[in-house]
Formats: sequence, C-alpha cells, structure tokens
Amino acid sequence: MIKNSKILLYFLILLFSKTIYASSSASFLISQTAFNNYDFVQVLSEYTNAQNREYNNDYLDELISAVIIENIEEAEKISRKILSEDSNNQEARLLMMVKSINSKNYKKLEDLRVDEDNQKNDLFEFIFFLNNEIKSKIDISNSFLEIVRSSYTKQSSNYTQNYNFLLFYSSLAVLINNENYEATFIKGQLLQMIDDYFFAEATYLKIPEESQYFIDAQRNIAFNYSRENIFDDVENKIKLIIKKNNDDYEIKKILADFYRIEKKFDLAIKIYSDLILQSPNDLWYTYYLRGICYEQSDNWKNAELDFLQSLKIKRDSPNVLNYLAYGWLERDIRINESFVMLTDAYDANPDSHYILDSLAWAYFKKKDYLKAAELMEKVIDMVPGEAISLDHLGDIYFAMNRKREAVYFWRQAKDLAKPEDEITDKIQIKLKEYDAS
Repeated sequence: MIKNSKILLYFLILLFSKTIYASSSASFLISQTAFNNYDFVQVLSEYTNAQNREYNNDYLDELISAVIIENIEEAEKISRKILSEDSNNQEARLLMMVKSINSKNYKKLEDLRVDEDNQKNDLFEFIFFLNNEIKSKIDISNSFLEIVRSSYTKQSSNYTQNYNFLLFYSSLAVLINNENYEATFIKGQLLQMIDDYFFAEATYLKIPEESQYFIDAQRNIAFNYSRENIFDDVENKIKLIIKKNNDDYEIKKILADFYRIEKKFDLAIKIYSDLILQSPNDLWYTYYLRGICYEQSDNWKNAELDFLQSLKIKRDSPNVLNYLAYGWLERDIRINESFVMLTDAYDANPDSHYILDSLAWAYFKKKDYLKAAELMEKVIDMVPGEAISLDHLGDIYFAMNRKREAVYFWRQAKDLAKPEDEITDKIQIKLKEYDAS
C-alpha cells in the first residue's frame, strides 16, 4: 500500500501537468466556462464546433470531459491530438494506457510507460505496475480509485475541490473495470457534489442490487429528489424508491425530512412515528425531529414530550437542549431550568448563534439586561441580518430604557423578517405602542 502523502503528490503532479493549446475564439471561452461549471456535454460540443472551424483549442478540457461523460471514442481521438503536440502529457497517456490494457496491447503500454528521455513516471508506475509486473485490471482500477479517495477526503487542501480531475480518475477506474461499483458510487457522489443530480442518478443506477453500494446509491437518489421543487413529483419518486427497497429506514427518513422542510408537518409526523417504532440507533434524533414538527404545528404539549424523550436518550445534545429551553422561555415557564440547559448547550457549541441568542434571551427573562445585551450584540456581530435576534436586541434595549435604539433594531428586524420568522405583526404592534406613547 502506497502512503497517502505520496498519492497526493501524484495528484498534484496531475493538476499541474495541464498543457494549454488555446485560441482567443469565442468557442474556446465558452468551452472553458462550461468546463469550470462542470458542463461536460457543452465542452465537448464546443470542441466539435471549434474543430470544424479549425481553431487550435484547449484539448485537455475536452479530453477530461469526454472521459467523464464516457464518450471514450472521442476521448481517444483527442488524446492522439494532444500526444502529437505533447508526447509527455499525463492525462492523454493515462487514457491510452487504459485502452492498451483493455485491448491487451501490452507493448503499447510499455511504450507509454516511459517519456522521451526513457524515464519512468512515478504516477504510472503506481497505477499500472507492481514489482515491475503489470497489475490486474481490478488492481489498476483500485489504484485509480485510491488516488480519488485519498484526494477528496483531504478537505483542508485546495486541490480536493478540483472535481473535474477527480471525476476523470474515477471514470478511468470504471473504464478499466466496470464492476468496480465503489468507483461508480464515488463518481455518483462527486457528481452530486457539483449539483449534477441527473447525471448522478444515471451513474447510481448502474450499480446492481447485489452490490453492497446499491442501497446507499438508492438513498442518494432519493435525497437528490428531495432537493427538487415540484412537491407531488418529488413525493411520488421517493415513495417509489421506498417501495422498491423494502421500506428502507434511511429512505423513509429522507421522505420525512422532505415533508418537514416543505412544512407538511402532519405527513412528516406520521413517518417519524413509524420510524420511532423501529428503535433506530439515532432514536434520540428522530424524537427531536418529530418534536420540531409538533412545535411548528402549534402542538407544544407533544413537542415538549418528544424533546424530553430525546434528552432522556441523549442528554448532551446542544440542539435539543436549545429547542426545548427556548420553548419554555417563550412560554415564561421553567426559566431557571432553561438557563442551566442553555448554559450547557452553549458550552457544548459556542459557535452556534442560535444557542447564543437563546442564552441571551434567558438572561433577559432573568432580568439581567446587561448580560443579555452583551450576548445578543455578539449574535448580531455573527449574523447581522438575523431578524429574530434584531427583534430580541430591540426588546432588551427597550427594557434598559434605550428606547430609540430599540426602535431602530425593531425596524431593522421588521424589514429583514421572513414569513417563517412570524415576528412582523408583533413588531408592528410594538412600534405602534411606542409611537402612541
């Protein structure tokens, strides 16, 4: 097993090997923009148009695009053009080496193994050879995948975000072994990351039922559907996937989450209730999500029960502590208990402006206005446009007899409030009462 640091070095070499053959044509500019936007079909279309007009184009983008969309015949033609001008181009040679393996043309593979100076390439050696012997197609495919897997899990490095090259490598992994379903799954994930849900679905659907990656692929398809906008269409698609996959827990949860986000709380509650009966590992979280649905449906009694049950299973969840405690504060009950819970939640997650807002509000309810103002001002620094926090700061300032400042923040909150904030009418009443006084 080669060390990850060495794999990443190879990947860096790959990224900086790009040789550009560019003209100032509009077609080239469109192609480059499409490539940067992951529109690989458009890139190949512009390549064809430029070819017809004899433009000297940037062939590498087209090569990578052709491999990703699996137009291998076109990719081979582009590779030959690149190699006619730059015989050492790694991407073109990689594709031709894969083609040599697939066609069992091992002499061609050996020719491509070395550069013009008869020097071996470390990247090629890692992918295709072991102890000077040609690897099996399965091992070559896994070598491609190992580079992809290592690269896109190193989130701190800039080059991990170059999805074009990651997709290129995962596509080569599939090209040399179309039964490498992990490579197919990872390619689908990468397409999902660049929001190409249609292509991602088409990729996931290539994974057969007997594969260990099948159910995860089905779950990802369902999740991607939940990001669409047409409610009935999304609902029917996800339900169909649930039916085809024996009421899979994770897919049913995706449907419940979809209902919750779409504010179909009764439908979400029904599915969350079914899921709770299955006693999943994340039972505490399912109670929390159902509690949110009850609270949003103005059923605080059941919401409170669910939040308490969630905390009974997992006492240290800052989000559950925050939601329950804030609900009590809004109802002017259990103020001291809420304060303790919010202090614990803040200690566990000090970067959450939601929790900090709630803690500031707890100080307000305890009539410690100076501390409440100090914390709420920090919230505003973190999220200047948060309407509810601006409204809260207005209330705190008003209680401190800083009435002009209070009115200023109330007005800001009113202007920035979204319908789901449900604070506009309350602010309007406060402003009218102030004006009347």
